[in-house]
Amino acid sequence: MLKMAEEINRILVIRTDRIGDVVLSLPVVTTLRRQYPKAYIAMLVNPAVREIVEDHHDLDEVLLDEGTGIRGFFELVRKIRLRKFDAAVLLHPTLRLAFALAAAGVPWRIGTGYRIYSFLFNKRVFEHRKGSLRHEVDYNLSLAGILGADSSGVDFNFPVSEEASWKIEKLFKEMRISSEKPIVVLHPGSRESALDWPVSYFAQLADYLVKKSNAQVIVTGGKGEEKVVSEVLKNVSGEIYGMVGRLNLKELAALLKKADLVVANSTGPLHIGVAVGTEVIGFYPPLTPASVRRWGPYRRETSAFVPNVPECSRCIRSKCIHWNCMELITVEEVWKRADEKLKKKRLA
Repeated sequence: MLKMAEEINRILVIRTDRIGDVVLSLPVVTTLRRQYPKAYIAMLVNPAVREIVEDHHDLDEVLLDEGTGIRGFFELVRKIRLRKFDAAVLLHPTLRLAFALAAAGVPWRIGTGYRIYSFLFNKRVFEHRKGSLRHEVDYNLSLAGILGADSSGVDFNFPVSEEASWKIEKLFKEMRISSEKPIVVLHPGSRESALDWPVSYFAQLADYLVKKSNAQVIVTGGKGEEKVVSEVLKNVSGEIYGMVGRLNLKELAALLKKADLVVANSTGPLHIGVAVGTEVIGFYPPLTPASVRRWGPYRRETSAFVPNVPECSRCIRSKCIHWNCMELITVEEVWKRADEKLKKKRLA
């Protein structure tokens, strides 16, 4: 913990990668707000994920890392310097961002050790993340601990806007989706962030949920995932609805909050589901970099499926004797777990 913690009034949290990564960084913002209730706290993110954080109650400002090249670098340095931050926590370090903090003159620069450019941080946490021994949330909170943040009582405090909630209510009325029956969201894509559960299995699961669990199934997807969603929709009859490309991130969060269950690959929407308090089921490959230990539904041990094969450091695909191991996760076992969660939710 910094000896100068009582003098820190302006804090910058940095996470400029993808949706799920940013969601898993939100507990840092919340715990820093608890530790520094009067501080000015900002977060620097990629413009593509702005909607995830711009309404967060514990943030005073959201900064966007918009530029590229030399000009973009100096614009970022200028943006940081103007706000006179006392401390910055770099949750996903890159050489560019580490240099930007140093060039902007931020007094306390917090990052990970063991990197060739770690000398640019003057407070370091020496943890190797590549072994995936802990959850990403806990790795992030370790960095915040340098500022004295308390990691107990983890809270995402994820914002779901009223406007987005009204939009989903309107869509439900138009599509005749009723709260009288279970609502399940399937998100079969992942944009290749990890090995996926087969799309055909998602279609079979949807069929089971409609026919055996009397559920209304909504299939979501982002831009570029139209084909995946279509593959699921065309193989299921009954109450199934497609929402590919129709929702922004705020509306997706509102939809996931209204659902009884979210089933997805290891991807951002799964973590949004956890953050808004919805039951989830996720699929994880036996790969160390994509391990369920690091990227699984946070503190939801019964919510993840991993093929029962040895863990690998990298996937060699068809050369592996277990290929494709994700097919070993059966539709039947996933449906049984889903049905249990739906019944428990309805009885609660």
